[in-house]
Amino acid sequence: GACFMLDRPTGDLAVRPPRVLPETAAQIAALACISLHSIHRIMQSLTERNISVRFAEDGEEDAPLAVGDLIARQYKYLQNVLDGAFEESQQREVRLESITRAVGVVVLQHELDIVDSLTKDNLLDAMIALDYLQFDTDKIFTPGSTQSLLWRIHRHVVLSAWLADDQLATTLLDSFGRYAFIARFIHRHKDIRTGLLPCLLKAPQHIGAQWRRCERGEAEDDASKAALSLVGTLGDELSYGRIDMPRHELGSFITEATGRSSLAHAQSAVFEQDIFTSSASYTTQPFDDNDGGSIQLDPVGGTIGVQVAGLSHGPPFPMDPPANAVRDGDEKVSDLRGWYVRFLLLLPDDPPGSKASETFVSCFGADFSLEIPCGAAGGTAATQAAAGDSQTPSSVQLVDPFSGEGIKMGEEGPFVDNFSFGLLGGEVPLYVNKANISAEALAQHGKGDARLKEVQMKVTVQFFPMRTLALHYLRLCAQDGYWEGVTKMARSTDRKIAISMVPGLAHASRYRIPLSLSFVAGIQDVPQSKYNAVTTNLTANTIRESFSVLSAVLPIVPTLPTVIQEAFEDALKEAVEAQEDGHFNQLYNALIKEAANRRRLEAELERLCEENAILKEQVRRGTKRPRDEMDGHQQQQQHQDGEGGADQQDKRPRGEDTKTTT
Repeated sequence: GACFMLDRPTGDLAVRPPRVLPETAAQIAALACISLHSIHRIMQSLTERNISVRFAEDGEEDAPLAVGDLIARQYKYLQNVLDGAFEESQQREVRLESITRAVGVVVLQHELDIVDSLTKDNLLDAMIALDYLQFDTDKIFTPGSTQSLLWRIHRHVVLSAWLADDQLATTLLDSFGRYAFIARFIHRHKDIRTGLLPCLLKAPQHIGAQWRRCERGEAEDDASKAALSLVGTLGDELSYGRIDMPRHELGSFITEATGRSSLAHAQSAVFEQDIFTSSASYTTQPFDDNDGGSIQLDPVGGTIGVQVAGLSHGPPFPMDPPANAVRDGDEKVSDLRGWYVRFLLLLPDDPPGSKASETFVSCFGADFSLEIPCGAAGGTAATQAAAGDSQTPSSVQLVDPFSGEGIKMGEEGPFVDNFSFGLLGGEVPLYVNKANISAEALAQHGKGDARLKEVQMKVTVQFFPMRTLALHYLRLCAQDGYWEGVTKMARSTDRKIAISMVPGLAHASRYRIPLSLSFVAGIQDVPQSKYNAVTTNLTANTIRESFSVLSAVLPIVPTLPTVIQEAFEDALKEAVEAQEDGHFNQLYNALIKEAANRRRLEAELERLCEENAILKEQVRRGTKRPRDEMDGHQQQQQHQDGEGGADQQDKRPRGEDTKTTT
């Protein structure tokens, strides 16, 4: 006369008076050997009420699908219907117009059974149905489990290698902008993003749609997060050499992903707007241990090292922290005059000597606040009450929250926040000096005796995945020896933003000389303060490292500021260890002439290739250029070739001189 029941608070089996039919009790007793979880589900099925679900294509003879309350509660759509004052909630019957019965049978069951019922053919329809029914992806409905339905589906897809099917991968990319469930499926799982990359490279327009939404100032949602994470994953794969992408393909991807008509317009859009960013926030106490103000953050996109120190003198404050900078957690905050904070991108070096540090690229910005929580020790209860007990803020701000002075584009108007990047094994830190709150103000807040170990730092790190791709393009230009591409990028970027990037390029461990000089050649009126970043790296050693590419650099040397020209010539003299200036000058001039000729031929070849591509496109479209335009261009080219030939004939050395010059 008794039956087994599950005691929910304790999870134990206990004998309870019969609440069900005797034959049902006997069945449960016979199943007592199975798991508690299974018994729990059986009892739930016996006690919970069902709702009837019908589908759009159901006929009169089709029986409704019975769905238990607990299953229905997984879906916000069904929950809203059942809890509402509608006829459906009274009759406990729902009709789903947008879901077929075949798909409904898959998704209207326990989350474990949903995953087991998925196939490559029904995956997309099932996820669209889960999105329509508003499955609560933030909850786990399996007692004792830490695995959500979204995570289980992602593992099932990865282990089944379904993303190798281009058709499925393409349809997922086509759908993430419309269905939040699919967007979360992408941006929460790197394995999925990596599997989608081959198809993404063929369809950058899916990124372009979300880029445009960001430009319009629309709020971030799951679709934009999916696009951001996909671009970020592409940057990571390029950084670690796990994907091979030619320079021109990457340039085309950036152009289409930003919806621009040319690479120059795309590069301008990427660097002249603070949009399409992913961020991570941290709260830490930099002086609360033996690290002495040094902390390390590991957001997605790169590892950031942060150094914080107190300054005893100033303002003005030095650019670099002095030797007596305060880092002891027991020092008093009121004794400080200012703060030094430095953000540094830590390049990968695992394994040591690997090329990862040279191929790794990342672009980031950061802001922070320094404060003392009002709950921290310091000050008596009386002094805190005197400061206004009920009005006391949650913390005392030690500096104005740093958002950076920004990089102004022009005298007034638009600007972007300061940013830094790592490229070709080099990086430049992002640092700031700020004045500390006065000792009097600290005392007024009851924090006159507060110590550095009480200081709390809130940091937000922003990563720019599209800028990272643009810098990868710059890296590939250097790798391919396409220095004109480096110059073009500088020209396409706002002058002040381009100037701010010079120190980062001048610190590259590879291609330092041609990279920085080619970039500076594309900037007009580089200020004197930025010369040092270039000239200090123009040494005999760096010149020797760049001998193989000097012929490409020499033609742009005359276009550079005089200070850089002189530093380059001095370094080159020392590098070749010339015995006589006359011989050096002869060699120098010959190299410049040879490089200029080569540059002219390369430019002509590039022009012919572009014209050939245009003609092929016109043939493909069934159009052609007007005859008079073609004839005029041919006559102009013949005239230029005639003049060039005459000039070369006049200047051409003869006999042994030709061999010597060569």
